[in-house]
Amino acid sequence: MILSAEIVLPISRPPIYNGAVLIRNEKIEEIDTKERLLAKYKNEEYLNLKESVLMPGLINLHAHLELTALKGSIINKNNPVVPSEKTDIVSWILALIESKKKSSRNELSSGITIGIKEAISTGTTTIADLTTRNTIYSTSVFGESFYAIKEAKLRGFVFIEILNFDSSAAVTYWNDTEKVIEQIRKDEGSLTSIGIAPHSIYSVSSKLLKIARDYAIKEKIKMSMHVAESMEEKEFVSKNKGIIKDIYHKKFNWDRKRDFKRYPTSIEYIDKNGLLSKDLLAVHCVHLTDEDMKRLSEKNTPVVLCPRSNTLIGVGIASFDKLNSSGITIGFGTDSCASNYSLNMWDEMRFAYLFYRKALRTNIKAEDIIRCGTINGAKALSINNKIGTLDIGKEADLIAVRLHKKDIDIYRDLLLNTKPDDVLMTMVAGKVIHSSGIEGLKNVN
Repeated sequence: MILSAEIVLPISRPPIYNGAVLIRNEKIEEIDTKERLLAKYKNEEYLNLKESVLMPGLINLHAHLELTALKGSIINKNNPVVPSEKTDIVSWILALIESKKKSSRNELSSGITIGIKEAISTGTTTIADLTTRNTIYSTSVFGESFYAIKEAKLRGFVFIEILNFDSSAAVTYWNDTEKVIEQIRKDEGSLTSIGIAPHSIYSVSSKLLKIARDYAIKEKIKMSMHVAESMEEKEFVSKNKGIIKDIYHKKFNWDRKRDFKRYPTSIEYIDKNGLLSKDLLAVHCVHLTDEDMKRLSEKNTPVVLCPRSNTLIGVGIASFDKLNSSGITIGFGTDSCASNYSLNMWDEMRFAYLFYRKALRTNIKAEDIIRCGTINGAKALSINNKIGTLDIGKEADLIAVRLHKKDIDIYRDLLLNTKPDDVLMTMVAGKVIHSSGIEGLKNVN
């Protein structure tokens, strides 16, 4: 099938006006102007998407789909649990736990489905989701997002999130977790993969962290971890004190079951514990030193920024300019609806663009932001040979977005003007998983 649009935006090269893409057997076979492709393949099925932009699908590098049902329950001015003017990471986490405890399994399961639908309908073709394996919540939908993502035909990396700071329980906890991981991995496919996500330095013991690291290395699977997210984390890591120790750890009886050794920064801690590598997604990275960025760059560790979540919780916002100038691969994640208002990557990218340009007065370009949401996300997941740009031989993960303006900077137009209903089509590996009233659109796999 040939799909044409007013603009084809490959990302890897300049826009092609009146462009077209030939898709066969799930992959991109050729890209050129509409006239040339139609002349060359006269008998090929053809669909004109008219006033739209055809571009790579968006990649959400950090989400918690099972928390979608909690939307508005925590980040809410009328919620007395977390003060709206000023809060801290521990108060927010404890409010999250309480809110999740009050939710039924059906509510959480429905939330996963709703979250996936929102992601797909707004142009996300790949999502990195975390599903929590812990002993804290009374209600659990552990592992459900993997099967929901698979059923939706979305490309997904589902990270098994582990939480346990009790070093004496590390082996038992891991053995139970590994059984579930191995069971789910039997159902992996061409689009869905499993990874491991130690929640954070302050919620996973050093012993458990090393066990998980060794497993990930042996099995050659990806890891994801919340790192350097808050000042409270910084205080705990460097001084071994503060509300994480005094409130959070006491809440779960972890205060007397510790094997923690202080380090100057979170990045140095995980580096010394052998986690920094191209296979770790370092999520948030709000509070970094220049030395931290040097370590991340030297180990080719990608960073995932969640600017809306960080702003709403009040932990600060990462330095895009410094990370970028350090040569670090930067991608974006929406985080969960417990700390955000949507799973729409256009919302996330637009906020980042406007915040960095207007509030921080950086010279960030719209193209830089969209690259973070496409090819950089693919690089972070080590699948940039498959997706992330529209290039010959890559899998047909692409979206059609309604074109509002025709100014010089198409990237800026897309960022500032794309609304949820402007995503006309979402395609993964040649299969249409979302369309908005486009007649004649068929799967091409």
